[in-house]
Amino acid sequence: MRIVKEAEERKNQILDVAERLFGTKGFDNTSINDIINEIEIARGTLYYHFKSKEDILDAMIGRMTVKLAERASGIGAQKGIAAPDHDAPGPSGGGSPWQRDPGPGT
Repeated sequence: MRIVKEAEERKNQILDVAERLFGTKGFDNTSINDIINEIEIARGTLYYHFKSKEDILDAMIGRMTVKLAERASGIGAQKGIAAPDHDAPGPSGGGSPWQRDPGPGT
């Protein structure tokens, strides 16, 4: 029986399964067939979302990068470290973009 899912949900399902398979079998030893057989989707469904296995890997890295940045921001906020201002000059223009927040009244 065919299960219809929203595009973003299906894309995340593909990424989740690919991440697990790449972790257990390795990238080179995981085939597109392994991924589609595990999810039970048509090959065309996978290729609708991703051009290739490398494209899946790129999306996984992007997703992990976002998660890491969110975690780093949360940790920085707990320790009173301001996130970098990407519009401000870098170290050559006045110091590190990661600076402790001096707090109120300073």
